[in-house]
Amino acid sequence: MKNKKKSNGKWAIFFLCELIVIVVLVMAVIRVYIKNKMALVNHVDNFTTRTNNEELVKQQKGYTNIALFGLDARDQTSASLESGNRSDSIIIVSINNSTGDIKMVSVYRDTLLKISDYDDFTTKVNAAYAYGGPEMAVNTLNENLDLDIHEFVAINWTGLIKAIDAIGGIEIEIKDKELEKLNEYIANVIETTGIYSDGVFQSGKQLINGVQATAYARIRNTDLGDITRTERQREIISAMMKKMKKAEWSKIDKAIDASLPYVYTSIDEDGMYDLAKKVLKYNMDSNIGFPFRYAFYDSDSKGSCIAADSLSDNVIALHKYLFNIDNYEPSAHVQNLNEMLSNETGAYGGEKIDPGN
Repeated sequence: MKNKKKSNGKWAIFFLCELIVIVVLVMAVIRVYIKNKMALVNHVDNFTTRTNNEELVKQQKGYTNIALFGLDARDQTSASLESGNRSDSIIIVSINNSTGDIKMVSVYRDTLLKISDYDDFTTKVNAAYAYGGPEMAVNTLNENLDLDIHEFVAINWTGLIKAIDAIGGIEIEIKDKELEKLNEYIANVIETTGIYSDGVFQSGKQLINGVQATAYARIRNTDLGDITRTERQREIISAMMKKMKKAEWSKIDKAIDASLPYVYTSIDEDGMYDLAKKVLKYNMDSNIGFPFRYAFYDSDSKGSCIAADSLSDNVIALHKYLFNIDNYEPSAHVQNLNEMLSNETGAYGGEKIDPGN
């Protein structure tokens, strides 16, 4: 009887050792794969970000925050990814490292914020990337929203088109009122990228290709303009993730190869490896637009803007939505920015905002 127990113990040890070897080998394969793929990416070195204080860094320690930028660039070369172009879409991706839940927040491109590195200079947030590239864009988000974002990924139209085409397109519900503008933007995307596509001639749920999807993401002349457009952008990302979850690995690999030359990022090989290790754990939780409560503000020099009503109220709601912090108190710096922006726009806030999570 004792011998049998010893024998079972040996087999358990052997099995555990084999399991460890398998895990190590799998991790090694993933590492080599990522190393090969990272060679295709346009990577920025010495990327430096700032936060308003150390306390908020501690509060967000259990989260990985990444800024996604979709660039409105007529020049589709990799050089256009670095700076000089406005960000057509700005999405904050926050990953709960414990649960794997992912939340996305689209910052409306016309949102009036104080631009980082400029004293008391406010304008539409999408200008930050044009003025100072991804570093200024990320620091602008951190400074105005009390966030600790230290990584970014930027992609242009061509990269998005090639990724969607590689997975065989995505399913999107097209409304009647969107058709005219959709086809106008399809023509514009074709002219910019040189990638041909048919138009879309009927409404309803349908499979659309990369050019059509990129055009769909750019429609801003229906409903609430930029606010509705960000909903479409998040819809496209969700549709891509849904399609990729069901796709064969060969299609996913093809999409990665096709899009990476049009990607610019601060995430290095180690960072990508850390994200890849947890990929099976990730779950798309929810997405929303920011600011939650807003007012429209017109300026002769800045055009038609979206004013957070107020910045402090919206930052409190943002931290509740992303990090489940009750009664968050904005930093002294955000409170100063809140006063400056409210005095400019007349949006002084009101009742507590419920972010809806």
